[in-house]
Amino acid sequence: MIGMIGLALWARSFAEPPGMPQPDGPVPLYALTYTLFHKIPLLAVILGFLLVLGETYWLTGILNRQNLILKNSSLSALVFFVLISINPEQLILNPVNITVGFLIVILHHLFISYNKPEHLDRIYAAGFFTAIGALFYFPFLFWFGFILVSFILFRSGNWRQWVGSFIGLVTPFIFLSVYYLWFDELGYRINEYLTAIRHLLVFPNPFQYDFLVLGGFTLILAFFGLYKLWSGPMEKTAEVRAKINIVLWMIPFTIVSFGFSRTLAVFHPALAMPAFTLIITTALTGLKKTRVVEGLLLLYFLALLTNNLFIHSLIHSYK
Repeated sequence: MIGMIGLALWARSFAEPPGMPQPDGPVPLYALTYTLFHKIPLLAVILGFLLVLGETYWLTGILNRQNLILKNSSLSALVFFVLISINPEQLILNPVNITVGFLIVILHHLFISYNKPEHLDRIYAAGFFTAIGALFYFPFLFWFGFILVSFILFRSGNWRQWVGSFIGLVTPFIFLSVYYLWFDELGYRINEYLTAIRHLLVFPNPFQYDFLVLGGFTLILAFFGLYKLWSGPMEKTAEVRAKINIVLWMIPFTIVSFGFSRTLAVFHPALAMPAFTLIITTALTGLKKTRVVEGLLLLYFLALLTNNLFIHSLIHSYK
């Protein structure tokens, strides 16, 4: 059913594939991906859909295994897929959707490493995949701070974890530097990174009115979910509270790194969707009187479906 709902939301993209966003900044892995698939937009849409579907079930499995949601169900999968499809412009293979996959991988490794300082391989992997994600989407490089925040929330005073995460972060760049040095491009590439970093805290506004309206309703639902998350019936151990907090930290890191998104700003909010998935799933589970809520959610889904199929393209054509 989740796959069928996803196909409905992506139907317009399958019929009229949007173009892949062009690489922006020092993103060699996405530049390679763009070269391979941008001339075959239908294949890029199919790959993007399969990627999001895989991320959906992986994130749901993590939330269930870590007891971060009240019930062991696939509701979080439905919520994530709907949220990741809220903007029709990102319904194709793009650097942010790819990076969300690496963010879920990092979350998986951080959760396993909780209170287990001997799992240095997990910490190294978290730093390593942060660097790999940054090679697809440059602002993700600043999410290394997300790993450091997790150490504070997990009360980890083991210096080996801090050093191990940094070694994991720099490893891909060491190999990349050797590659650029071999082809006499190192100086040019260093300047490319410095130029990208200089675009500090530039906040564009690429969003159309339809996204602002749907996003506003989503935020209202998220505020209700935050209230339920901390006042609801779920018993929270210290471990569960720490893991919920690290998921919620995705939102401020999404906001801060938005200043580096430049031409890809319209795709950037997808980085916060795992956190919103947890919040909104919490808001929807455990309700005793569900008829009104189900009616509102049905209207929300129909509005999103109508926007993806018709309204967004009309607004875009008018502009």
